[in-house]
This record gives sequence, structure tokens and C-alpha cells, in this order.
Amino acid sequence: MSSVSFLVDDKSPLIHYDLTWAPGNSGDDPLADQYFRGTFQTSNVTGSVATFSFNGTAFWIYGAKRTNHGTYTVTVDGANFAGNTGQSNVNLFQQVLFNQSGLTQELHTVSITNTATGNLYVDIDMVTWKTEFSGTQLITEAVDDADPRFQYQEPAWNTNPTGVNLFNNGTGHSTSVSGASVTLTFTVSAESQNIFGTVGPGNSLYTVSLDSQQAVQYNATAYLTFYEVMLYHADNLGSGQHQLTLINLPEINGQTLNIDYALLTSR
Repeated sequence: MSSVSFLVDDKSPLIHYDLTWAPGNSGDDPLADQYFRGTFQTSNVTGSVATFSFNGTAFWIYGAKRTNHGTYTVTVDGANFAGNTGQSNVNLFQQVLFNQSGLTQELHTVSITNTATGNLYVDIDMVTWKTEFSGTQLITEAVDDADPRFQYQEPAWNTNPTGVNLFNNGTGHSTSVSGASVTLTFTVSAESQNIFGTVGPGNSLYTVSLDSQQAVQYNATAYLTFYEVMLYHADNLGSGQHQLTLINLPEINGQTLNIDYALLTSR
């Protein structure tokens, strides 16, 4: 067996925050640069929840332990783990707030809930998880947005997204057309697949469907623009041909879905 670890930063749409969460920033917090890549999500509202799902056998939630932080509960597949606290007499960053290993290799859903009162905070810096694969040697391939395995609905897409020079290899695809789709088709013995793009004020809602599975909606809207952000992840795909389709669903005229590249891990 082989294992691969995946890191998802706090700003990825793969982590869903309820409306009580807000992005941390250096204007409000002079210690914001102590977080991984200088970003984090935070809430001081009792009952606020953040959720993510993953296929794997272990996961870690990272955040800060600080003087103004309080208690939180983590729920894993419906089981509650209470009594956790982020309170510390000194400020500590990029700390493991909760982890669990020895899970069955399957889909798991994790949430973290702020249980503190008195305006005490909980924050999320990043999450990581570990996935196990059969076999001993894995190969990772980067698939650029211009690769013919990406098929874009024409003429809805362009190759000049804002800040394209900051994209991987300096290339990207973008659309502001509602309902515009892009499909990635791959036939390798894929074990995992990741799509990267941007999140930011000008980015939109989008759905992702893998093979014949039901489409899932994500939100790429963020307070600032960030590049090379993981927009979608799937693993344990198995051999054969796979098709992944993303559809742009802007809520406001001009919002875009931006595609940068994919990473395929195969045996």
C-alpha cells in the first residue's frame, strides 16, 4: 500500500464555512502573517460551523491557539469529540487543533463547531488528510489548462483571465458565461485528481460532476484573489476513463470561473 497526503488551505472552496465565518487579515490582526500563507478563517459566534469531506484514513485540522480563543467540538461522521480548546496564554500558530487516524479508507465528513461563549474565537488555517492506495509506486502528472484533455465549451471561454501571469506556466482559461462548462477526460489508472484555479471577489459559484455522480456546488468567491487554489479533489477513482465537468454559475454579471491546471496521481 502507498499513501499520499493532501493539503487544503483555508481559502479553498473544499472547506465550507457558514455565514458567521470571516477571513482574517493583517488590517484587523497584526499577527496574520504567522498563519500558513498569511491567511485564515475565523469566527467568534457560538455555534458557527465549518465542514469538509475527504476520502482517506487520517486527517488534521490546523489553526491557532491564542489568548482570545475558546472551546470547540469536532464531529467525524456523526461522532462528536467535545472538550477541545484553542485557549492559550501565549499565541501559538499552525497548531494541530484536532486529528484522527486509523479510519477506514472511505468518504468521511468532518465539521468543527465553535462552542465558546463571550466572543471567543476559533480559526482554521488549513486541513490535511492522508489517502491510501494499492500498489507501491505512484506517478503525479500536471495537466496544463491548454492540454487537449481539457475540452472547453466554445465560444464561452477565453485564455486571458485577470492576472494570467500569476497562473501556473503563465496560462489559464476563464469564462463569465452562466452555464459554460469545461470537461477534463483522462483514461490513466488514476488514483486521485485535483483541479486548481483562482478564488477571489470576481469569481463565481460552480458545480463539479465526476463521471455519473451527482453534481456538487462550490463557491470560489473570496475577499481577495488567490492563485493555484484547489477547486476540486477526488481520489480512489479506479482504472478506466473518467470525465470531470465544471460548470460556471455566476450570481452577479461578470463573475468568472478560472481554470489553471490539474494534477493526476496514477499507478
